[in-house]
Formats: sequence, C-alpha cells, structure tokens
Amino acid sequence: MQNRKYYTEANRISWNEAAPRHEKRNQQKLLQDVTHTDFNALEPELTETLKRIDIQGKRVAQICCNNAKDLLSVMKMGASYGLGVDAASAFIEQGNELITTAHYQDKMELLVSDVYDIPDQYKEQFDVVLTTVGVMSWMPDISAFFKVIHSLIKPGGHYVVEEMHPVLLMYEADDQGVSRPLYSYFKKDPWKDTDGLDYFGHVEYEASPSYSFQHKMDDILMAGINLGMNLKYIREIDRDISNFCMDLEHQEAKPPLGFNMIMQKQR
Repeated sequence: MQNRKYYTEANRISWNEAAPRHEKRNQQKLLQDVTHTDFNALEPELTETLKRIDIQGKRVAQICCNNAKDLLSVMKMGASYGLGVDAASAFIEQGNELITTAHYQDKMELLVSDVYDIPDQYKEQFDVVLTTVGVMSWMPDISAFFKVIHSLIKPGGHYVVEEMHPVLLMYEADDQGVSRPLYSYFKKDPWKDTDGLDYFGHVEYEASPSYSFQHKMDDILMAGINLGMNLKYIREIDRDISNFCMDLEHQEAKPPLGFNMIMQKQR
C-alpha cells in the first residue's frame, strides 16, 4: 500500500484521460437535454431517496461530481445552490459547459479539488451532501472520506448516497461477459487497472494506472456511525445502476447490485 495521495493523484490522471472519451459519447446529447425544465439524469431509486428529505431551497454539494449532470438534476428538483467537486479538471470543464447551457451558472459552482483537500471555507455550508454511484471504491481511506463529508454538512443536514453494493466488487466479467465471483469480500489490497475507464462503451485502451478499493458494508456504515451520524434510510437495489458486471441483473441467483442510503448529522 502507498500513501493516500499516491492513489488519488493516479486516479486524477486516469480520469482526465477518460474525459475526452466520455465527452465524445454523451456530451452533445446532454447539452440538449439539460435545457429542459424536467431534466433528470438520476436513477429512479435515487430520485425517490432524495424525495425523502426536503430538497427545496437547500444548499447541496456533490463530491466526485464528474460532469455535474447529477447535481444539475438535483438543482432542477428545487435546490437553491449547488457545489460540485471533482479532482479531474477535464470533467469540471464539461460540467461548466452543461451548467452554462442550462443557465444555472448563478446557482452552481464547480471546484477542482482532491476530495481529501476541500478548502475549509466549505465546512458546514451544506444542507445535503451527495455522492452517486462509483465514488466510494475510489477512496483509499473510507473513514477519512466520511470525515470530509461530515465536515461539509450543517448540523441536522443529510448525506445521501447512491452506490455500487460492495458485494458486487467480488465479481469480474470474463471475455464472454459472464460475471463470476473471483475476489474475497474481505480483500485488503487495491485493484490496479490500466485498461481505461470507459464505463459506457467498455472499450479498453492503454491508460495510466487507476486504483480502486474494497470497502465492506460495515466499513461504510461504521465510518458514518463513528462520527455520530444517524442512519435514517437504506435500500438495496437488485438491478444494474453502475454499468459493471451488467449480466448479473439477469441471473437467477444474483447478488445485491447497489444501494441508496441517507445518514443525518447530529444537530
């Protein structure tokens, strides 16, 4: 294991390499879609989860926001202000283009930053902090990650999570696209990937290395509970929300594929 910054810097480089490939595949359609008043790129389960808390007029931060399409979706649900944070400047550029096209530049701000280095000026500034699918497995230190989340939330505010289920990371697809469990749920060392981060077309390319990490469900829950956060809601999802081992959705004996969660910071 290397130090935390080694992994986050490697992942920043790898995501910046992936950004042009993602842009080519979906940016033009998004530029059209975000102009609609009812634009919503969220999975239906996440939309339902967000409706369990009061979004209207609230300040929302999305950590690892990618191109900010999910944050824009939350803004169109009635939030008053949105901050998106991502280490990959190329995705922030795409996000700013979407925000300008949607005419939300007066209500939204995007920040290029390592998650673990978000400036102190944002502490306790948000009613809701959001992370969407695929964020946690990029975090080399899940406890420190939750401390950052906790620091951003106002007392009484909420952390809303959409995530791959940690059981899913036991699986890997073979050359025929059939996914089988290959890794221990209790895996300690990181995965190293140099095949690229095209999770849309799944086209492999020679990429700078990226690193992902297994965090068990108890690691995730206890990271929040140890900070005094209260678990208000959790829902496991039985369908593909991550474009990862997609065939599992159709297997009779399928594992949980995702989950939504709400934790509340104590007042």
